Amino acid sequence: MAGPWTGMLEGALAWARALPEQLSSEVAVDVAGRRVRLSHARVEALSRQVLQGVKGLELRSWASGLAVYDLRLSVRGWKLRVETTPERVELAQGRYTLWLATPGRVELEESPGASSLLMGALRTGAGRAALKALAQKLLPPELRWDGQVLRVEGRLPEDGALAARLFEASSLHLSSVHAPEGLWLSAEAWPGLLDLLQAALGARADAS
Repeated sequence: MAGPWTGMLEGALAWARALPEQLSSEVAVDVAGRRVRLSHARVEALSRQVLQGVKGLELRSWASGLAVYDLRLSVRGWKLRVETTPERVELAQGRYTLWLATPGRVELEESPGASSLLMGALRTGAGRAALKALAQKLLPPELRWDGQVLRVEGRLPEDGALAARLFEASSLHLSSVHAPEGLWLSAEAWPGLLDLLQAALGARADAS
C-alpha cells in the first residue's frame, strides 16, 4: 500500500517543482506525511470563490494569522468578526461541506441591523451563548454554528479552480492543519491528488 502512495506523492512533488516560480511558492508536498500545503493566499482565493455562492453572505476582509484566519463578514446586514481555521473539507457530488473551528473571537460588530441594546448586551458578557442563539436566526441555511464549529455547505461553482464538474463522479475528504506558512491538507484516500493540486493552483502540469 505504501508503494502506490509513495509513487503518487513523489509524482506530485515532481509536478510542484516543475511549476512556474510564481506558483511554486504556493504549494509544498510532504511525501513522508502524505500531505500537501497551500499558501494562505491560495486558501483565501479558493475560499472567496466558493463562498461567493452563499446567499446573504459577504466576505468583507480576510487576514491570515499564525494560527487562525481573521475574517470580517456581512450576513443579511449584520457585521461579524470571526477568527477561524478549517478542520475538515468534503467535496462530493458537485458540492462542498466545510467545517471551520472558531477558537478565537466571534463578535458582532456595529451595523445597521444591530440595535444599541443588543450590542450592549453582547459586550457585557452575554458572549457566545447569545451569539449562538442569534446565529440560529441570523445565518442562512448553508451556514450553521454550534458555538465551536461553523459548518458551511453548498454547491461548488460551475467554473473556476474548484468547479463542480471535478467532483461530480468522485469525492474527496480532507483534514487540515493551520500553520504559519500555510494550510496543510491530508486525506485517507486521494487518487486525484495531482488533479486537485492543478485545479487549486489554476495551472496544469507540463505533460512533456
